[in-house]
Amino acid sequence: MQIVSAYARLLHQDRAQAVLACAVCLIVALLQTLVPPYTRPVADAMQYAGMAASLADAMVSDWGRVNEILGTFFGPVYPMFVGVLAVFDTDLAQALKCVSQDGAVCDLNGLTALFVVQAVLTAFTAFFIFLAARRLAGDARIAWLTLMIVLATKCFTHYAGLILTETPTFFFIGLFSWMLARVLSDPAPARRDAVLAGAALAGAALTRASYVYLLYFMVPVIVVWWRVGRGRMWTDTIAAAACFAAGAAAILAPWWIRNYVGFDLAGISGGYGPKVLIERLPYNLMTWREWAISLIYWLPDFGDSLATAVFSEEQVRRLSWYHPDSFYMMGRGQFFLDVRAASGAQDNPLGYLLREYVWGDLGKHLAVTLSLALRGQWVGNYAGLVGFILLPACVWILACRGRAGPFLVFCLPPYFMLGLYAFVSVNVVRYNEPLIAVFALSGATVIVHLAVHGVDRLRRIRKQ
Repeated sequence: MQIVSAYARLLHQDRAQAVLACAVCLIVALLQTLVPPYTRPVADAMQYAGMAASLADAMVSDWGRVNEILGTFFGPVYPMFVGVLAVFDTDLAQALKCVSQDGAVCDLNGLTALFVVQAVLTAFTAFFIFLAARRLAGDARIAWLTLMIVLATKCFTHYAGLILTETPTFFFIGLFSWMLARVLSDPAPARRDAVLAGAALAGAALTRASYVYLLYFMVPVIVVWWRVGRGRMWTDTIAAAACFAAGAAAILAPWWIRNYVGFDLAGISGGYGPKVLIERLPYNLMTWREWAISLIYWLPDFGDSLATAVFSEEQVRRLSWYHPDSFYMMGRGQFFLDVRAASGAQDNPLGYLLREYVWGDLGKHLAVTLSLALRGQWVGNYAGLVGFILLPACVWILACRGRAGPFLVFCLPPYFMLGLYAFVSVNVVRYNEPLIAVFALSGATVIVHLAVHGVDRLRRIRKQ
């Protein structure tokens, strides 16, 4: 009876903390999103705004055009999400139409409804990370500090005031992370959690198609975890993986069938494909000296200034973003045009690029991939750097508590995506913001451990 009573008290405390954490996330996310002045959408954001405005018009006047407007290039989730909001908010619809036009003078306050909803989504993203941290660390103090770090970095709320796919993508990844933490920490496979994890990751894939590769990766990871990591029977292992795959398939199948039947596309997206890879390929032209310098140059905040102070301008200019001779500008200039023309004459442009530019010099491509991965992983600026440095200590602390295995598997999805983006794209930090969950949990674990031991040591000294 006492055991039941203690469990009930613990459950009540957990729920109370969860409610408080959710409230904190909502308040902070709304303040961080709505208090700063809005910035006018540019580049990709203008394209999404125009597409959402067209969808809103079509949903009101000619539903048959919705399918045509969606096409196959973009994932359907974000344009439809914004378009549906615009149907119910005429100010938002007008603002979207305005900001999609170059040079138009617009009232950005019309975007408020969208930004409020996106702020709520980012709040839940942070909340999911709090729940995942509590599961993995088994310590409410670590979970709370993890949440504070995530909110302080503004890794997610930074995008809540922008018309980009990041907000719903990170929401789905946050939900997936929480479900994955539950799957990894449960003593036996929880099929409902596996289904929800698959469904959440499929939602991310329909927002940003690159996440479909993470779906493929996670199926064997789940199998290996339950069979080797947990030592479960094959029946339990296959059931968990099947539930995960079924959850993903239930979300992806309708869109896949729609693309195949209506557009003769066997996939969920026509995607950027060769274009993104061509922009990445010039980085393989860096010298080994430039490669070594890049490890310093791409450190967060101080890296470029440190490298510029130590090395000559000639040695660092090609590593910058917008210098005329930079690798980035090369991938958007004549190099891009030449390679695009050559690949466009092939039956399989992507296969041609891989064969001629990647497999032929795989060692260099992998080395540059490592450098670009380091550039893309510094989410949250110094928080990411400190969290990365503290990862070994975090693993050691969790290993002492018998929790290192779930944490290491939890790290695999964001690091898989980091490696994928570095392999095929120029890999910027905003692609990899979900890594903040790993780094925040790493830093929080070590800080709480040191604080507890410091307090214990002070108590022993006082008693002496």
